[in-house]
Amino acid sequence: MSVLQLAASQGLSDLQQKFIVALVSAIIGASATLLVHVLKARAEPRKRISWDSSFDPGFAAIDDPEIQQKLNVTYDDVDVKNIFSIKYRVANTGNRVVKDQRFRFKFADGTQVLETYISPTPEPELKVELQSNSNPQELIYKIGHLERDQNVQFRFVVAGDTADQWKAVPSNEEGDVEVEKKGAAQKMEDRMHVRPFVISLFLFLTVPYAIDTSLIDEPIADALATIARFTFLASTLLHLAPVARTLRDLASRSEVARTGVVMHPVAYDGGTVVILGDGGYIKGNVGTPPPGDET
Repeated sequence: MSVLQLAASQGLSDLQQKFIVALVSAIIGASATLLVHVLKARAEPRKRISWDSSFDPGFAAIDDPEIQQKLNVTYDDVDVKNIFSIKYRVANTGNRVVKDQRFRFKFADGTQVLETYISPTPEPELKVELQSNSNPQELIYKIGHLERDQNVQFRFVVAGDTADQWKAVPSNEEGDVEVEKKGAAQKMEDRMHVRPFVISLFLFLTVPYAIDTSLIDEPIADALATIARFTFLASTLLHLAPVARTLRDLASRSEVARTGVVMHPVAYDGGTVVILGDGGYIKGNVGTPPPGDET
C-alpha cells in the first residue's frame, strides 16, 4: 500500500495528504541527491597516474639474473661502491586512457647509472621507449598508450655517494593528467564521503524523531518514520567504510606527531648511549662516556 493510499484510508484531508506526499518525496529526494553526488564524482572523466618507488641498497636488491651475473668487484668493468637498485612503478588509476606520458629521471652529479631496464617487459601495445637525451645524468622514457589498470615498472642500477639524490619528473603535452603518489587518490576519494556521511547521519537521527513527535496521526507517522530511518541508514552505511579509513589515517598521523621523538642509538666500548631529540641523551652503565661528557 502506498503512502498516499494509507493517508487516504485514515480520512486525512487533501491538504494533509499532499503534505505527507511532499515529506516522503523530500526524504527520498535528499537521499538520492547525496547518492548521485558521490556517483557523479566517481564517474567524471579523469586521467590519473599513480606512482610508487623504492630505493634498495646492496646487490641483493637486484633480482634480475642477467644483471646478477655482472655483479662482482666491478660492474661491466666499472669500479663500483654503494650500489643501489631503484624501482619506479607507474599505473593508470584513472578512468581514461593516457597517451604519450613522459617520465624524465634525473640523477645527481657523481651518480653512476650502471643499468636501466623495465621489468616485467611491457607489452608492445604500451609503446614504451627510451628517448635520446644529451644529458648523461638524465633518462627520458615515453609511454605511448596506457589503459586503465595497466602499469610499467622502471628499474635502475646506480652507484655513488649521491645515488639517493634522484627524482622523476612527469610531463604530458596534452595535459590534464594527474600524477600522484600511490594511495593519495584513494584518500582523496575517501574524504569526499565525509560530508554526505555527516548529513545522512544527522538526518537519520533527527527526521524520524521529528515525524514521531509531529501532529500526524500515529499510523501515518510510524510509516513515515520507518521510511526515513531505512532511507537515511542506507545512505549512512554507503559512506561508512570510506569515512572509517579517513579517521584511521587521521589517527595514524596524530600518533606519529605525538610520538615524534626520534631515538638514535650510539654504541661505545663500554655500553650504549641513546640520543633523544636535539642532543639530549639517556646514559646507562657506560664504560666510556659520550663525547663532551666527562662526569
